[in-house]
Amino acid sequence: MLGRDSEQYDILQKFTCDGTPLPAIIGNKMEWGVVTLTAGMLANQNLAASMQAEEMVDAAINYYNLIQERLGYYQQNQTSSLEKLL
Repeated sequence: MLGRDSEQYDILQKFTCDGTPLPAIIGNKMEWGVVTLTAGMLANQNLAASMQAEEMVDAAINYYNLIQERLGYYQQNQTSSLEKLL
């Protein structure tokens, strides 16, 4: 049994980069969203030429928060509509 525990520990250790929590390695949901939005802005030549890096990141954070807010509003309305149907 000791050998099996050792194997499981080794697998877990390799999966988490020697015990580092997975979110610390890959980032969180907001970080990924902001990075994706910033990359989209960088791909737009007009935005890339007219904005500083800090402005792009701030804009991406604002857009991410706005998207989350609107999705929450949409999901709440969708739930209300389903409740009315029942």
